[in-house]
Amino acid sequence: MGKKQFKILILLLVAALLFTLVPAMAFAADKSETVGFSVSANLPDNQQDSGVSYFDLHMRPEQKQRLTTTVYNENAEEIKVKVEVVSASTNANGIIDYKTPDIKDETLETPLSEIAEVKTPELVIPGGKTAEAVVSIEMPEEEYDGAILGAIVLTQVKEEPESPEESAQKAQQGVYINNEYSYVVGVKLTETDIEILPAFEGVQAQPELLNYRVNVVHYIRNREAAIAKNIQMDIEIYSQNEQAVVKTSHGTVDMAPNSVMPYALMWDGEIAPGKYVSNVSMKLDDKEWNFELPFEVSAQTAQEINKESVEQGQGIPWWVILLIVILIVLMLVIVLLLLAMKRKKKTEEKTEMEQKATRSGRRR
Repeated sequence: MGKKQFKILILLLVAALLFTLVPAMAFAADKSETVGFSVSANLPDNQQDSGVSYFDLHMRPEQKQRLTTTVYNENAEEIKVKVEVVSASTNANGIIDYKTPDIKDETLETPLSEIAEVKTPELVIPGGKTAEAVVSIEMPEEEYDGAILGAIVLTQVKEEPESPEESAQKAQQGVYINNEYSYVVGVKLTETDIEILPAFEGVQAQPELLNYRVNVVHYIRNREAAIAKNIQMDIEIYSQNEQAVVKTSHGTVDMAPNSVMPYALMWDGEIAPGKYVSNVSMKLDDKEWNFELPFEVSAQTAQEINKESVEQGQGIPWWVILLIVILIVLMLVIVLLLLAMKRKKKTEEKTEMEQKATRSGRRR
């Protein structure tokens, strides 16, 4: 085999390796395409801040109002868009969540989802056309201090829903790409100019398994109808018996009005049975809140959580193993080809030397 043929063979092997990865890359590319539709909130006269693209409305008790959002289909084909109203909550990362429905804290008296009615639950929009999503708001009788916060969520409806078997298979393969395309149009309603300040309190802390990882989840409440942003939060977890710091966390979080934040603090490795206490410090501007959240991990709880954690139960994803095998095989093939070329070269050199010796003997 000549050098040119050897280079061609190597290129073919590399190409074969890349083709084995094409399905995974193509799947990811298909799911990361553009949303395919756009939205625009039609801001009414009682909009307080005209510089924002969401509804920031000054309301009155018992006021009724019709909110409209224009949805434009940028595709050539017809699409369907589902319209929902969701009350704001706070997620485990300390971010205000406008998409998860049915989360209501005991301190939330007036959720947006209970005073709003979706008049157009589903829009069917021809290619290149627009449609209006309509939501009707009716404020409660009593005057309300603080903010009512939530969003209008517009989601493109999938024509072929994914089966539970397909979802489970993708989860096992480590594929967590969500191909639901949504827009969130925020809605903030206020009636008075009275400033309501946030107030935080600890509810509880407990070990939980999140995404196959051991976490200690701290449930912290904002009990006031106030939006809180850029809260500096520091957590130190002590072993109650040894009084030794076993975990620390420093970060900045936001919280929705009247919501509980399930702040997840990932544990390093497995969690041991025993008694612990979390010292939580929260700072916002010139105010500070400090509280303790004791928790206990029983031997049974520790065993159950650790057993299902990624260190024990998840293992290496199949595609990683496949990639390693392919690379090893490719390297072996290259090594064998190099050895074969080396042997062939030696054979050719030996043959050439013998031929030279034969020719030299004939001349004599």
